[in-house]
Amino acid sequence: MTDDRVALGNAIFALHDPHVGHEVAFNRFYERDHMFAAIFAPWTMWAQRWVATGELKKLRYPTAGPFGMPSERGSYLTMYWIQAGHLDDQQLWTADFVKVLDARGRTFDERDVMSATTYEFVGAAARDEDGVPPELALAHQYPGAVWTWLERDASVTLDEARDWVLGEHLPLVLADAPVALTLAFTPMPKASWWPAAAPEVPGVGERLVLVHFLEAGPAECWDPHFAQLGGNIDASGKARTLLVAPFIPTVPGTDRYCDELW
Repeated sequence: MTDDRVALGNAIFALHDPHVGHEVAFNRFYERDHMFAAIFAPWTMWAQRWVATGELKKLRYPTAGPFGMPSERGSYLTMYWIQAGHLDDQQLWTADFVKVLDARGRTFDERDVMSATTYEFVGAAARDEDGVPPELALAHQYPGAVWTWLERDASVTLDEARDWVLGEHLPLVLADAPVALTLAFTPMPKASWWPAAAPEVPGVGERLVLVHFLEAGPAECWDPHFAQLGGNIDASGKARTLLVAPFIPTVPGTDRYCDELW
């Protein structure tokens, strides 16, 4: 038993591309094995996979992206919610279990990783006073999401940028968009127990990652709402846009969209 109450504290965002010709195999590996292994980790609250088809990738901007590679990279995005106060517990267990998976050959080399790191949950903007809580956002099965990366201007703190974008900017520029909930995260520094050779996490203390959960497919509401979002943010002088990327949910148990990634 525990006195902890259910509360979102952290997220893991894992963005991958299968190698061409291995789309179905990767989809099945991740969904039918790897994701289960991750969900089994203690204090993992929920998880959901999202996909960007080739047509959705065409909507992404700017072209550079936040990962040191073109923004068109990254077809599958998996979001994991972690219980507040227990990220280290979850990650330490995962680090040990990865060794078990490697020893048993439960790996998949025909993929590229754009990002797979941890983030701190730092705030939310909800349309409805008694709407879907952050903890259940992945369980609610929204038909679309827009993953947005921002970098604060040097004139404002990260907290000020967060308060501005959640409290002032988004309610104004997305007032008529079918956005039910926006959650904000920020990348966390590399844990002390990570391997020394592992790269440092970019953007710590500088970047915000927003997940806009939509009540419609992203292509249906992209223009004018999200096509202009980055420009509106950049014009504010408070932050610059690193990525605006639409996703739709995968269909568990199927290979749907595997032939539409490129």
